[in-house]
Amino acid sequence: MDLVIRTDIRVVGHHGNAAANDEDDQAGEKKIVKQFGNILILAASLLIAGCSASREQEAKDLVNSFYQTHQSNRPVGALSLKELITFRHFLSVPLFDLLKDVSVAEEAHLAQTDNQAPPLVDGDLFTTHPKGASTYRVLGCEVKENNSTCSVEVIYSDAKLQSPFKSVDRVVLARDARGWVIDNIEYGGGSANSGMHQGDLQKNLQAILSKNERRIVQ
Repeated sequence: MDLVIRTDIRVVGHHGNAAANDEDDQAGEKKIVKQFGNILILAASLLIAGCSASREQEAKDLVNSFYQTHQSNRPVGALSLKELITFRHFLSVPLFDLLKDVSVAEEAHLAQTDNQAPPLVDGDLFTTHPKGASTYRVLGCEVKENNSTCSVEVIYSDAKLQSPFKSVDRVVLARDARGWVIDNIEYGGGSANSGMHQGDLQKNLQAILSKNERRIVQ
C-alpha cells in the first residue's frame, strides 16, 4: 500500500513538472513574439522617418534648383517660349498651362495693339517684388504624403532702396509621376506693401486671363 502511494506521488509530481514546463514554454514564446513585434514597429518607424527625411530633401532640392534657374534667367513679364521650356520641368501641369495661356494672351495682345498698349503682365511673376529677387534662401519645408510647402526668404536689393526688400514666399508643391513639382507660389509681401504682388501666383494668372477676356469682349 505504501509503495502504491509513493508511486502515485511520483506520478503526480511528474505531471506537475510537465505542466510547469508547458507554461514556461508558452511564456517564452509570448516574450519572443512581443520582442519580434517591437522590432517590427521600430523598423517601420525608422523606415518612415527615413522616407520622410528623403522626401523633405527632395522638396528642398527642387525649390533650390528652381530659384537657381530663376536667378540665371530673371524672367520679366509673361514668359517667353524659351523661358516656358526652361521652367517647365519644375512646374505642375495646371500651373504650366496657366503660364502658357498668359504667354499666348500677351503675345496676341501686343500684336493687336502694335505694342502701343501696356503689357498684360508687369514684372516678375514668380516673386513678391515685381522686380524679382537679388538673393534667396530656402528656410525649410513641411512635407506631407502628396503635398508640401517650402518657405523661402526672397530679398530684392537696389541702390535706390534705403534697405533691401524682404519677403517669405511659400512655394506649394504637389506630386506627380515626376516626383515633386511646383504647383503654386504664395506671395509674402502683405497688403501693406504697395505695388507688390498679392495673393498667389495661380490666382494672379487667372485674374490676368479674366481681365484680358473682358478687354477682348469690349
